[in-house]
Amino acid sequence: MPLTEQEIKWVEEPKIGLVEQLYLPAIFAGLQTTVKHLFQHKITQQFPEQKPKLPANYRGVHRLNRDEQGRVKCVACYMCSTACPARCIDIVAAPSPWPDREKYPEVFVIDELRCIYCGMCEQACPVDAIELTTLYDLTGMSREEMMFDKEKLLSVFDETVKAGTDPIRSRGGKLGVASEQPAGEALPMSSTAPS
Repeated sequence: MPLTEQEIKWVEEPKIGLVEQLYLPAIFAGLQTTVKHLFQHKITQQFPEQKPKLPANYRGVHRLNRDEQGRVKCVACYMCSTACPARCIDIVAAPSPWPDREKYPEVFVIDELRCIYCGMCEQACPVDAIELTTLYDLTGMSREEMMFDKEKLLSVFDETVKAGTDPIRSRGGKLGVASEQPAGEALPMSSTAPS
């Protein structure tokens, strides 16, 4: 259906004066903003000496958790590498030398340069074996230094436990923070009955 003459609205081009053509009001407004910021309180942090206060749910460097016997908690189920959108986790499984599990990771490598720190690996892990810590100052002089193998990931666990900087997700009970009931609430009757 074509438009009628009454539906058409013609817009006139605005007339710009000499002052606007010289951009003087725009320059004055920009200088006004600059002068206003000169006298405001500065929020600069002196980084190496002054450490930033990070939120409790900050996702930094990965770690592989240990169980009560000091063994790697991972059961090599490949759930973390399957869930990883960046495809930065490589696992090679081997038969477990311990009787309480079927497999364990003989090789576990995370490419920290490729990782996007989304946290999907720790959400996918059924045994809470992998976590993202609050360590943020991750540096390396070569690509090989940024490939974290199983021993390096376990040493991150030892370092964070010794420093007392466990992620908030690992401070829950036996099942982890996400599966624990809030304090003062009882479990539903159906979940307490043995199956």
